[in-house]
Amino acid sequence: MKQHFQTIFLGLSILLILGCSAVSADTTTPETSEIEYHGYDVPSDPDGQRYHRFFPTPAPEKFFYDTRRKITANIDDTPEKETIVPIVVDGGGRLEPFAGYWAHAFLLILDETDAGAPKKKAFFQLYDAGIHHLEVPAAKTIEHHSPAFVFKKPWPDAAKGNGIGCKPIDLTGDGILDVWLELGRAVAVISFQNGEFKVVFSRYMYPRHQSPEYVDLDNDGIYEIKIPYSIYMVDLPSLRYLRWISLYEWDGNTYVLNNERFYAENDEFLIALLNQYNYLLVRYGRYEPYSFYLGLVFYYRGNAAMARRHLQWVIEHAEKRKYIQMDKAQDYIQAAEFLLKKLAKPRK
Repeated sequence: MKQHFQTIFLGLSILLILGCSAVSADTTTPETSEIEYHGYDVPSDPDGQRYHRFFPTPAPEKFFYDTRRKITANIDDTPEKETIVPIVVDGGGRLEPFAGYWAHAFLLILDETDAGAPKKKAFFQLYDAGIHHLEVPAAKTIEHHSPAFVFKKPWPDAAKGNGIGCKPIDLTGDGILDVWLELGRAVAVISFQNGEFKVVFSRYMYPRHQSPEYVDLDNDGIYEIKIPYSIYMVDLPSLRYLRWISLYEWDGNTYVLNNERFYAENDEFLIALLNQYNYLLVRYGRYEPYSFYLGLVFYYRGNAAMARRHLQWVIEHAEKRKYIQMDKAQDYIQAAEFLLKKLAKPRK
């Protein structure tokens, strides 16, 4: 037994060492070296205000259009560079820009090759607080979704942050830069596909333990996306949040969930989850959310017997115990039943 655990930990050490040599999201490529960032110190900067012409004027009462930077990079199939401009409709007061009193957030993609006014190529609404209606019919709304098997709905301002993280990078491996967006507790990716700019990924997150990241797991030039989430536990002081990762990969058209790839051989994650679970068993007894996510991990790893054991417990006990948020009990039960039905069918 001792030799068995030594082998496991030796293997984990090797994995960690190899992981350090993986492609990093910050690796400089010929494409990223041609990206230019330009910041504006104040909302009244004349160059930044040029982009406000695409909005109703004047701005809504007690709000103002706030442009803090622009990015120039080639993000489509033309030889010229595009201009990427994040814009916030802010109500923090002119002495407190980016104070968090946002009504809306937008992203403009423009062609500025002509000497005249910038020409709009794409226009996206990233966030709407619902406190003031702003008629911008040309803007496409990005709808963020919760990760699969995360049952708590995001709070109203989850997609609002203290700034818009915007970075061009070729995520899909087609030689064209995509736009990676971080806005509060939400991530989106805009990609030029089939002659137009499209939202190919949008998810909420709760990055309590780690930040979202894109990483090339197999060094094939196509990035996978890791979205962190913390599952809240009721009445659990010492282990109130359960760490969870959702992995998405590019399928040629959009980013799709592929947690099997993340959990199938991730012994480190499973060991950490089991250690937490064993601590709970000793101190508090069995916890339904931990049983569900353990069952889900074993499902992804192809261990049908262990998956059935934990998922069946959830079905039998989720509504009877206080340790789960009662308004979510049915979500856990329905998801467990869905997975058990899939386990009953032979895998292709």
